[in-house]
Amino acid sequence: MTQLTIGLLGVGEMGAGLASAFVNAGHTVVSDLTGRSESSCVRALKAKIEGEVSLEAVVTRADILFSVLPTQFAYDEAARVSKLLKGIKTSLLFVEANAIAPSLAADISKLFTDNNTNFIDASIVGAPPNGSKRPRLYVSGGNVEPLKLLDGFGIDLVDLGKKIGTASAFKMTYAAMTKGVNALLTNVMLAAEEHGFLELFLQEVDQSQANLAQRAKANISRLPCDAARWEDEMKQIARSFDDIGLPSSFHIGAGEIMQILAASPYGLETRLTYDETRSMMATIQEISSTWSGGND
Repeated sequence: MTQLTIGLLGVGEMGAGLASAFVNAGHTVVSDLTGRSESSCVRALKAKIEGEVSLEAVVTRADILFSVLPTQFAYDEAARVSKLLKGIKTSLLFVEANAIAPSLAADISKLFTDNNTNFIDASIVGAPPNGSKRPRLYVSGGNVEPLKLLDGFGIDLVDLGKKIGTASAFKMTYAAMTKGVNALLTNVMLAAEEHGFLELFLQEVDQSQANLAQRAKANISRLPCDAARWEDEMKQIARSFDDIGLPSSFHIGAGEIMQILAASPYGLETRLTYDETRSMMATIQEISSTWSGGND
């Protein structure tokens, strides 16, 4: 099997999960770890990511460079890579795998038109790799052949064709549904608590809307873990809808819900530290009691 050197922008849970799977498949993963948080460095160590002292060193070594970042950093980090490539004689496959609007993906692709870069618009759907379970990597735009070496090893590759933006649009549409529904349920439960009938309301929802009740109970308690990251993602979803003339204000509101969750007492939790035994009702009641917009 061909061994690749894979560069990684971002060492969050998804990035580290992909890196671990790629390393286990026999590839080398490198990332610039200078200035990274302690938690990022710990994730990198567990994933056997080789630390580099600069982004330039990563770009120089990498055959493929994955960008898996909080959405607000996607453009600026791509611009840094593009600038470095102008002074480095190297070919590179750049995988833009952030949760961004198709129009932003197109803007980022223009950064690489003047250098020897194979630009791939990509989106990740699913949780980080875990055993036999793998997320789907939807791709569109450039030559995806090199990525087929990773298919089945950390990712399941899905080719959506040659148009840049299609893969990003897929992610935005999917996240609009999943995260949008969770934000709506959170807003509804907060409203029920503010009106003073949350317990009775849940009894009714359990009886008449069992699927929604189950979804709310399964998801709301852990939403604060990701809310700070997902606030900007809601803006990207709104942009993606606005770009095709569809209503976008709902996901602006979803971003406001993420703001409330991020500012709550649970906003500093992570997926590894949040209390899995805490009920949805207890979560909503605590958030409502500390929310500055709530009633005393």
